[in-house]
Amino acid sequence: MKRKIITLLIALALTSTSLIGCGAKGGVNEEELKANIEAKMQDPAWKEAMTTPYGAYPETLIYTVGKSAQNYDKLKGTEYEGDNDSNNAWTRYVTKKINAQPENLFEANDGDDYAQKVSMAIVSGEIPDIMTVPDYETLKQLYENDLIADLTESYEKCASDLIKDIYNSYDGRVFEKATFDGKLMALPTTEFSHGPGILWLRQDWMDKLGLQPPKTLEDVEYILQEFKDKNPDGNSNGTEGLVIAPEVVGKSGGGYQVNNIFAYFGAYPYQWLDDGTGKATYGSIQPEMKEALTVLADWYKKGLIDKQIAVRTNDDRKAILTSGKSGAFFGNWWGGWEVNEATSLNPDAKWTPYVCPVDENGELKMFTGNPNSGYVVVRKGFEHPELVWKLANLQFDLADNDENKEDLKEISDYQRFSMGGSILETNIDYNDSLIRQAQRMTYALETGDLSNLNRKDEVLFEGCKAYIDSLESGKAITPVEWANYMSLVEAPNAVAEAKIKEINPIFFGNTPSMTLKWPTLSKMEQEMYLKIITRKKPVDYFDEFVQNWKKTGGDEITEEVNQAIAEKNNK
Repeated sequence: MKRKIITLLIALALTSTSLIGCGAKGGVNEEELKANIEAKMQDPAWKEAMTTPYGAYPETLIYTVGKSAQNYDKLKGTEYEGDNDSNNAWTRYVTKKINAQPENLFEANDGDDYAQKVSMAIVSGEIPDIMTVPDYETLKQLYENDLIADLTESYEKCASDLIKDIYNSYDGRVFEKATFDGKLMALPTTEFSHGPGILWLRQDWMDKLGLQPPKTLEDVEYILQEFKDKNPDGNSNGTEGLVIAPEVVGKSGGGYQVNNIFAYFGAYPYQWLDDGTGKATYGSIQPEMKEALTVLADWYKKGLIDKQIAVRTNDDRKAILTSGKSGAFFGNWWGGWEVNEATSLNPDAKWTPYVCPVDENGELKMFTGNPNSGYVVVRKGFEHPELVWKLANLQFDLADNDENKEDLKEISDYQRFSMGGSILETNIDYNDSLIRQAQRMTYALETGDLSNLNRKDEVLFEGCKAYIDSLESGKAITPVEWANYMSLVEAPNAVAEAKIKEINPIFFGNTPSMTLKWPTLSKMEQEMYLKIITRKKPVDYFDEFVQNWKKTGGDEITEEVNQAIAEKNNK
């Protein structure tokens, strides 16, 4: 409900801004702005700063921002005690490198509180020079009310080659929703690919039973059956089956969810897919869903799925895995952190990530996630829209690759203290950044050559190296060492070696009817999964669900989704 209220506040705020004209708060004197910019461009020092990725401003450039508040308590007792949102490692880095200095126009806790501050800033007409907006709907309204700057030209001139290469790794999908009428109106965040779901299995159990690594769906079922029948850990109550969350399926990168089983049959629940004509159709109501549900219901009947699927909490799921009562779950590259405590509870417990099941061509299908969920905008009228790209260059390029390591010391120290902070409150990273990082880590671990590691790698590398050192010396491996290595090296390398076919959904936003009807439809969908899998309903109940979904608002929402796609395509 709180999110709905904030969305309404933002809508009202944006409506009110349409009454703001030139000379009022938020108004822009276009001729004066153009004259000021042209005057500065006559000065070689200003021109270099305004047209190059790293040129420093000849005078300190003060710019206003809206920020999510950080907790600096982690720095107590360190040389950085006293740092705050206005003066910290990141702000000092910006000043040193390009002679720019942020001034906080507002601060708020992340999430709903921040979104409310954004709406209040818009109502007041006092929008920061640079601001992160939480969703596409807000970005669209800001553009339609002519409140944000066109970043097309400044991107071409001032984004670094690395930043451009990162955005290109998404094949245009990231810029698509930030572009209106052919103009780039925001710096879009990137959501790197979490890769496919990964089946984590107790390797010591597999070795004990002489089982081969799984590839096909039949292999997975066979291993689950062997675990159940032969109880390799000798549990008095037997072995639980595959551990699954009650949500069953979900977003890209979901934990304890069986997206891979559905994708094996060409089914992609909760996703808006291209029906082949450019129109969206909802993946959860497609006939391929019944094939996956049939398999899962059969596995449940055979005891190959945890019987308590509907009621276990996340802590419960972790407990039965780490205690040795189950030896299988679908996770993701970070899955090692779900079971890392098993290494201290049972030194013999070994978990291995497998990318499966694959089809007859050796290919695993997966749907990709939303490539961007937030945006950084520049207030229209701010004389230096290029600054947003220069800040991105600092945070996501130079701060990782600066040859002057001394300039990076404070930022690296922050990382070691697990202290957050940033220049821009967004993320820009390669679509396949996990695999790239794992390959750099692997090379450094195997050769001892650390030259390819960037700043963030160097800190993470310390944890992975500790695992290797403990392994080679026979020293007890800590849960943290094990999880670091499995999540940053082992699991991503398994993904890199797999043959993956990506399916890109074509819509991730909201529509008017979703606000009221989507919670009911989502509840219907989740209940359908559990009823069929736990055999409270036959698989044919899926057909009844489809009809009810369509009548309860699904058809209306589908129409709105396609209308939104058509409007965007016509921009």
